[in-house]
Amino acid sequence: FVNLSECIEFDKRQHFFIKRFKRYKTLGITYLIRIFELIKRMIKYDYTHCLLSGRYSLWMALIIRYLCLNKRIKLIAILHGSELRPQNSFFKFLLNRSLRKVNLIISVSQFTERLIPLEIKDKPKYFIPNGIDIIKFNTNSIKKISKIKGEPCFLTIGSLTVRKGQINFISALPTILEEFPNAHYHCFGLKLEEKKILKVINSKEVNNHVSLHGFIDNSHLVSIYNQADILIMLSQNKIRSSAEGFGIAILEANLFGVPALGSLDTGIEDAIVNNKTGILVDPYSTKAIVEGIELLYEMPNKFTTQTVKWALDHSWDKIANKYLKVIINE
Repeated sequence: FVNLSECIEFDKRQHFFIKRFKRYKTLGITYLIRIFELIKRMIKYDYTHCLLSGRYSLWMALIIRYLCLNKRIKLIAILHGSELRPQNSFFKFLLNRSLRKVNLIISVSQFTERLIPLEIKDKPKYFIPNGIDIIKFNTNSIKKISKIKGEPCFLTIGSLTVRKGQINFISALPTILEEFPNAHYHCFGLKLEEKKILKVINSKEVNNHVSLHGFIDNSHLVSIYNQADILIMLSQNKIRSSAEGFGIAILEANLFGVPALGSLDTGIEDAIVNNKTGILVDPYSTKAIVEGIELLYEMPNKFTTQTVKWALDHSWDKIANKYLKVIINE
């Protein structure tokens, strides 16, 4: 998340037009306005390609095709994960119909690709991982943040939600503290489901070893990553209507030589090279979590060089070239 001034400055630097939509309190009004804007622009401009990323954007394939707004335009679905786990039969119907209307599908992880409905067989499919914006870590706007404690110092960057799996690590924390009594877990991100997480913290009696910092500005990330020992992303893999498609924060931490502990059976499997840039574990196994921490914390030099190289391989300029290659060839 970024503030308005950051959005304006970002838009000014681009060589193309960006239209940002206002969010209204009534969700229906928000999306009616977006649909109207889509139709208006499709009629006015002769676009050759359209990228559809996210659940509601994907549904726009139906609007474009059924209204014949542009018969020759190529629709490209960028799939992340959660949109492929519809909450009800109606959403499932919209998902399947939308995927039938696109020309090709790009998934951000092989895990995401496996979630694509089996009946969508005739579409070209590609896997291109997410990238990271390395430039934002090399600006003069970097700000220092107060020292974050912990030996080891554990870190999660992402909204505080059940899906992100902070509760999995907190549940294992009492056992972790038996071996690492000075450990501390720092969670940065919007406090969307703070009450649920606080409930687990209180039940495990680890209040003095967990800090829920809330939302932070991007300019603080360098200072935070430089103080962390291990990035934690034990996202849930058993939530029916949600999925962790990749894990960009893992690559960002890797850029600073910080290895990650991540969940098996999620898109995180494509963000971590197991035993090289981090460790993949069962997010519900305390034993596996502790063993992963031992390896990552006690043998940091084994991972540092490889994590940085892995992150640089996912810079957006390299990932963008992969997108261009696929789009042009198709």
